[in-house]
Amino acid sequence: MRIVNSLLTITTVQALLLGLIGLAQAQDKAAFDRETPVVRVYQKAHKAVVNVAGERLASTSIWQGFDWPDMFDRWGPRVRTQVTVLGSGVVVHEDGYIVTNAHVIRGAEKIKITFSDGREFPAEKFSTDENRDLAVLTMPEKPANEKLPVIDLGRSNDLMIGETVIAIGNPYGYSNTVTSGVISAVGRDIQVEEGFWLRGVIQTDAPINPGNSGGPLLNINGELIGINTAIRGEAQNIGFAIPVDTLVDNLSHMLMPERLRRVRLGLVMGRMKTVGEFSGLEVDSVSKDSPADQQGIAAGDIVLQIDGQKLSGVIDFYVKMINKETGEPIAIKYVRPKDPQPQIRSAELKMVPRPLPDGQKLAREFFQMEVSELTARVAQRFGFEGAYPILVITDIEPGGVADQAHLQPGDLISQVNNATVRNLREFSLEMEKISEADAVNFKIRRITLRAFGQVERQYIVTLQAQSKKSASRRIL
Repeated sequence: MRIVNSLLTITTVQALLLGLIGLAQAQDKAAFDRETPVVRVYQKAHKAVVNVAGERLASTSIWQGFDWPDMFDRWGPRVRTQVTVLGSGVVVHEDGYIVTNAHVIRGAEKIKITFSDGREFPAEKFSTDENRDLAVLTMPEKPANEKLPVIDLGRSNDLMIGETVIAIGNPYGYSNTVTSGVISAVGRDIQVEEGFWLRGVIQTDAPINPGNSGGPLLNINGELIGINTAIRGEAQNIGFAIPVDTLVDNLSHMLMPERLRRVRLGLVMGRMKTVGEFSGLEVDSVSKDSPADQQGIAAGDIVLQIDGQKLSGVIDFYVKMINKETGEPIAIKYVRPKDPQPQIRSAELKMVPRPLPDGQKLAREFFQMEVSELTARVAQRFGFEGAYPILVITDIEPGGVADQAHLQPGDLISQVNNATVRNLREFSLEMEKISEADAVNFKIRRITLRAFGQVERQYIVTLQAQSKKSASRRIL
């Protein structure tokens, strides 16, 4: 009987030991599941996220608790100091093109980017869109023959409320910080500062703090779905991001050759698209009478290759266009999906010089006012002391847009949409950006003589571009 009990005891102990061993093995096996989707997204994307540091001069009072008005900037007790502003950025092309927020680098004299491995490089502003708070940087000293890590572009037109999202950035200077949360809402309109709104942004509860601005918001597949851009200081767990579809649309205009140089090509490109056996970049639109239009390329066509090279996306197309010279042949391979049996077509494009627009003509067309440089002769006509690098309104058509805004001959124009205009060339370049029905801000200086001397008034007036023809149609 004792022998049987002993055997049972031994068997029980062995079973217990085997159970413990099995439990330990199960725990070891479970450890392999620690690599969650968030971990995989971070591992896939973090090398393409950079720290962006911009340096700019700031003027501050040397007296604590008291700040002199800007008008005393030159003589008051102030000191100029170098201020560093930190943000984040996303590498969107392997040749060194980085997207960030415009406010991160606004006014920056020097820009430095730092990768996750600690490497630092100087960067330069390439293109900005203040209205969308977007900027593109380039790396003039990128390591030779090195293809930089890039984040894949996703879509933001199919986002789901409650969908998991991941943010990577440099909050408060802590580099490559990852946070996660869900999409709380889409299509939000937020006021970033007085008079400046961002429309249609993504709202998330993923923690986003100062320094995250310009960094990526990613979906669970590691695809870019937004650019983190703003936080509400009075609230917690509320962050916002510019949708990636908005980014792509704006990059098409920020990087297009016509915006960067005085050339004309005529192509506005969209997303990658696959039709049957063909995969390439869809043509969004073609400008009338442009080189692309003259070669027969049309909206909806799929561009397969440029100079024998396949395209990886819309940014890749414009990067390939950046260094093309005027008159240099550009070999295009494309297909037209609407053809009964789509076949590969060929075209040879060449950028052509774009002449300087006639700003005076555009001012007459849109605002019904005559504009001139303030030459000695014009200065004498309006009683100014002499010539000066500024523009002056010389005549206004009764009942026109300028007249309805109470502008007067002799008013001086110093800025158009925050851009300083000192001559007709600068004025013409700003007027070229204006289309029918656009709201345009003019900074006006009005100088009048009173019994006690000269009085100068400066103010901003907003005019809506409106040609006489369109005004007549509305009246009819």
